[in-house]
Formats: sequence, C-alpha cells, structure tokens
Amino acid sequence: MAPAPRPAANTTCSEVRTDLLHMTKVMPSEVSLGQEFMYELNATALDCIGDTVVTDLVPDGASYVRSEPGAQVSGNALSWNLGNLDAGQSQKIKVWLRADKEGTLYSCATIHALPRVCASTFVGKPLLAIEKSGPTRAMLGSQVDYNVVVRNNGTSVAKNVVVTDMVPDGLAHSSGNKTLTFNVGDLAPNASKTIPVSLKATGRGRSCNTAEASSSNAGKTSAEACTEIVQPGVSIAKSGTAEQFIGRPADYEIVVTNTGDTDLANVTVTDNAPAGTRILAAPGATVNGAQAVWQISSLPKGEKRSLSLKLTSGSAGNKCNGVSVAAANGSLRDSAEACTIWKGQAALLIELVDDPDPLGVGESTTYTIRVTNQGSSDAANIKIKANFEAEISASSAGGASTATVTDKLVDFAVIPILAPKQRVEWTISAKAVSTGDHRLKVEMTSRLLRSPVTEEEST
Repeated sequence: MAPAPRPAANTTCSEVRTDLLHMTKVMPSEVSLGQEFMYELNATALDCIGDTVVTDLVPDGASYVRSEPGAQVSGNALSWNLGNLDAGQSQKIKVWLRADKEGTLYSCATIHALPRVCASTFVGKPLLAIEKSGPTRAMLGSQVDYNVVVRNNGTSVAKNVVVTDMVPDGLAHSSGNKTLTFNVGDLAPNASKTIPVSLKATGRGRSCNTAEASSSNAGKTSAEACTEIVQPGVSIAKSGTAEQFIGRPADYEIVVTNTGDTDLANVTVTDNAPAGTRILAAPGATVNGAQAVWQISSLPKGEKRSLSLKLTSGSAGNKCNGVSVAAANGSLRDSAEACTIWKGQAALLIELVDDPDPLGVGESTTYTIRVTNQGSSDAANIKIKANFEAEISASSAGGASTATVTDKLVDFAVIPILAPKQRVEWTISAKAVSTGDHRLKVEMTSRLLRSPVTEEEST
C-alpha cells in the first residue's frame, strides 16, 4: 500500500510583531517517527517591557522531552517567565519533543508583555583613606619632610575633607603651631590629594607624627609616620702625669667616646707633643716627629676607645700636650689636653782640698772649697761653714761670698741661687799652731738638702 501524501507545511503565524516586541517560532520541516527533535522560540524586545511570559503547547502526536531554559509544565502547556527585557534584548528558548505519531505536528505559542517605564538612582558610599610617609631617621636640627596623601576609595563624593597634622614633641613647624590644618574640600571617588609637611627635628628620640582626615559624610581616619631623631657626637679626654723630672717618661691616657646615637667610622685621633718634648711610645699610632696619629675604623654608639702615649722632656716648665679627634668627614670634632710640670733636679757636689800639706807648726796653708750644681735646676740658699780643730786656726777667707772669720769658725754668707752646671769657690787661709792630724770639717746646707752635707779634709 502506498504511503499517504505529505501535507503542505503550515507557515502561517510563524512570527509576530507588535510595537513592543517581535517573536518567531521555527520547527524542523520533517522528522521521523520516534525521533527527538528541537525547535526554537526567539523573543526580541522592541521597547522596554516587563512581566514577559511565553506560553507554548505541545502538539498532539508529540511528547515533551526538555527545554532550555527549563519550562513550567502543566499538562501539554509549557511556559517561561522572561521578566523584564530592555529594547533590543533577545531571549531564545529551545524545546525538545519526541515524534509519537505520523502526521503534521502543529502548535502555537503566545507571548504576554507590558510596557515598562524605568528610572534609576545610584547609591554610593564615600570611603576616606590616609597615608603618611617620611624618613625613618633624621639628624637633630635637620629638616624632616613628610607627605600626607588623603584618598577617597569609595563610590561617592567625600564632602568637606579636612586634614589635621599633630606635631609631636621632638619636631617643630616654622609657624610654631602644634596642630596644622589643611582644608582639602570635596574629594571625588578615586581622587586623592597630596599634602607636603616640612618640620624641623628639635629633640633626640623617636617622634611619631600623626595625620587625621575627616569629612562631613565619611567619618575619620588617621595614619602616622615615625622618625628616629639622632645626633652624632664624639668626645675626647686626656689625663697624664702631673709632675715629672726632666729626662724621665710621663704617661698619658687618651679616651675617645662616641657620645651620639649613631655608629662612627673612620675616626682620627691626633696628638701633638709640645715643644721641647719627645714621643717615646704611642702604641697603634703612626708617629711622625712630634705628632702621633691613630685611625679608628669603627666606633659604635656609646663605646669608648683608650689610647696611650709616653713623652719625655729635655727642659723644665709647664708643658701641655694637646690631642684632637675628628669624625664624620670632619664635621664632628673635639679636643683636650693634659699638662705636665717638668722639673729640673738640682745636684750639689762639694769638694775640699788643702795646699800645702803637710805643715810645720807656724806654717800656713790654703783650703779651697768648691760647690758645683751638677743637676738640671737651680739650687737655692747654699750656705757654707768651716769648723777648725785645735791644731790649726783660720786667719782669713774670701771667694763667692763674704765670710765671718774667727779662730776656729769661718761662716760664709748665703749664695741665693746656683744655676745648673755652675760652680762657686771659697778659700780659707789658716796656720798650724800645734802638731797632730787636723781635720777640717766643712758643712753645706741648702733648700734642696734635708740635712747638712759634711766634707772633711785631713792636714
């Protein structure tokens, strides 16, 4: 038996257009019995519409399989709530059916929509943020430059923004004010304002500078930047032998101290020996003539370094030994000195001789007394007395000073000063008056001597 002829396809009402929308429905021209097939609904808004609902019917002779997007199924009715569509916006619906009977499958879809009128208002929120930056370390007395950045990270304008900077102890503004105020005004979203703040470091230690931003609609926020204010410093002290004899060594101690807040490098210590002295030793130093130089590669803050020096002098007097220290490329300096009184030492030598010797009774002889200062300083108040025994009597005397002469005693006047290496001499004329071994005793006193010195000559 021949198959039934294929009916003509019904293309009537395959699309619809209104002032609000346009919708089409397209199905395949033919499928086989038992086959799953897909057709499409395509809705396009020509204006703003709302409450958009598409309804379609599953035709007799077919079964619903699925759809994209998923449909609400009630019997053979399928529906999709498309909600709001803007002009030009499209929504495509795909439906899969299975062909259960021979013949023409015919179904229609409807669309329901309402005109939609809309308006919008944006709701934003301002969000203030502030940053403050500056140096972590600054020298006392230097200018310290900070930057304050206030920013609106929100989605609406921050109104009447004001930045306040509180100047802490250890820092000062040229105006003398402790609170600095900057009126920024309105800040748009993502806008920022940079405010430079220049202060002067006036005190040692850690100073934290706080800046605060406030606005009429975004609250307050703050940030701080901390700076360690330091002062480098170095000092030197010197001590040593207060008094010393000429030609003997004098010892000195030099102490270099890092009095500042920073480590020091390449510290130079220079000692200049005074005129008339000579450097005997300077451990660790480079000695060039009367100058000793020490190089200290590193002197951490708070630490001390001790150096030693040994001098001698060839002349008397109060001589001051100066020392200096330099650091930080010469910007840090200090000096000190230690003075030593160099003293000479008087050394008296007394000599006594007679000529002629021996004598006969009634004969005369001459005694010569010599005193020499063999030392390096003046000898003062030198006085000579000569004491005769029974065998010889003094008759006259003369020489460096006047004398008082009696039979058994010659008393010479004082010699006020006897300079180093100088000599004085006295003579006494005397006569033998009896036989025997005569001993002339000469007594010398001076300011230098604690007790008299006696010299004897046998005649």
